[in-house]
Amino acid sequence: MMGEIHVWMPMIGFDRDEEDKGVAKLLERMSITPTGVSAFLFHPDIVHQHAGMSSERVLPPDNCSYYGSARNEDRCRQDWTTYDLRTLVAKLNEAGVAPYLGIMGVELGDRWHREWISDHPEVRFAGREFDWSLNVLKRLADGSYYEDFFIDKLCEVLVDYGFAGLQVADNFCPSTSTLYDGDFSADMLGQFIDHTGIDLPAELAEGLSDDSCAMRSRRGDWIWGVCRQEWVEFNVWRWETFWRKVCDRLHALGKKVIVLGMYCTDPFETLYCEGIDLKRLVGAGVDYLMANIVPTGLRLQHPEIPDHWHRHMALAPLTSAFVPEGKLLSLLGVKDATEEWDMLHHAPCLLERDIYTLLSYMTDTGQGLKRCLDGFMICLGDGIRAEEWAWLRERFEIGFVEDVEKVLAPTLIWSDTAFYNTLPAYIRTRRWTVHTFTYDMAERGALCGAVMRSENIAQAEGSLFVPNFDLLSEAEKHAVAAYRKGAVVCTAAVENVDLADHGICPDIYFEDAFSTYPMCAFAFNTSLENKDAIMALAALDDGTENLTGDPADAAEHCNVLVETLTFCKVTVGFRDACA
Repeated sequence: MMGEIHVWMPMIGFDRDEEDKGVAKLLERMSITPTGVSAFLFHPDIVHQHAGMSSERVLPPDNCSYYGSARNEDRCRQDWTTYDLRTLVAKLNEAGVAPYLGIMGVELGDRWHREWISDHPEVRFAGREFDWSLNVLKRLADGSYYEDFFIDKLCEVLVDYGFAGLQVADNFCPSTSTLYDGDFSADMLGQFIDHTGIDLPAELAEGLSDDSCAMRSRRGDWIWGVCRQEWVEFNVWRWETFWRKVCDRLHALGKKVIVLGMYCTDPFETLYCEGIDLKRLVGAGVDYLMANIVPTGLRLQHPEIPDHWHRHMALAPLTSAFVPEGKLLSLLGVKDATEEWDMLHHAPCLLERDIYTLLSYMTDTGQGLKRCLDGFMICLGDGIRAEEWAWLRERFEIGFVEDVEKVLAPTLIWSDTAFYNTLPAYIRTRRWTVHTFTYDMAERGALCGAVMRSENIAQAEGSLFVPNFDLLSEAEKHAVAAYRKGAVVCTAAVENVDLADHGICPDIYFEDAFSTYPMCAFAFNTSLENKDAIMALAALDDGTENLTGDPADAAEHCNVLVETLTFCKVTVGFRDACA
């Protein structure tokens, strides 16, 4: 039995000229009935400018195609009407497929129609050097929250068309840029001050009427230097508040919510860079998290980007471990006619690798193994031929293998306590995160095949990998130290660890002697035959520079597709020895 298969379908993938808008032919080509299809209306004005269904209206091109693009392999963009869309949604419902409304938070400068945001510029994302796209957390000019306007309109849209729910992606959630780069508008700063009670310095308090880029950058510098953690936590609270309002209203109507939430980032990067706590989104009622795990598609589209394959793959197990109570879909980058990349025709073997790898990650619940992913969101579903769907289905059937009894590779231990302790620790030191250790070890051939939450350690079997042991709670440290059913490999910051305090007598211990903020690694319950060779690796410097100055002042990255976090030096020899 396969997991859930959802399809993200631009409107150009349907056919307005067919009586059923192409639904029957689509499902015949697929040869499987997907759990859901997200009708990718793209532009959020499908919600903002909804005016009921009493009269028929032609939708603008940026609702009829992704970015209003002119054609795909099958057809030119068609002029859909509101009534055509209602018929499409009804036919999907009749076929037993849940139809979702798919939107992004973009603006296109009135390229295809007069956009709602052009009349409401106050809700644009106000970065240090730019104003563009929605910031859904802001207030309208009359002081009301955008979210209250949006939710009322959204409920009308979902009911009038018959959608099963909402799916949001880029520039809606998460926002268009990182927390470091904004939004530092007077509105967001005012919300921050109201929520936290933090006192503004006089020069910033006097400048609340000034929303120039220069003033926004000054606000950003102050926030980042004085109250960065509070700013992160404020954004976390705002996103939680936003989605709780949305989910409460939609659930009352029997509708569901799918949120991208994380843009090519692991749970910690999502917290630090986007101000989103995935666990709190699920707690607010989000039905599906949609992890943006599309490294191979990104490589085809952006050959200048480093190969981050292992880095992206690790998002699946870590997100599953962090939010076990939620449902997790992974984007499966298949093809995108608008962005001009195509895995099916240009890199099918790499697409096959993506499918099998993503479906191989397991969560050890302590009561058995559970696949980390609940399913895939096909990105994108238009222009896929019947034989190509058959090719995909065959690989899905292999990848979704049931009744996995045991994982032979080491199990990664996840701790919520360590996750939340990482935020102040990272700000102060730029130390490596669990995610960084996980994918860096994978790149060196030391992959973890399963992930387990720390409270289930007593039920574990086999080898364990415990990155950032020093950030665990005391109870968790003692549970790791007491483990005797396999080898245990840990990393920790040298400044924080005293193994004797936990009764650990390591079989091997070494430090990164070449870092100004050194990590250590140690192992116990092992029978090492190559200890000298491992120690020799750890004794090698790679010649890279350490961070200079206060680590908290180190440069930030604004493009999460290229780099996301700045880290202190962890020497290659130390990493090889750890692997």
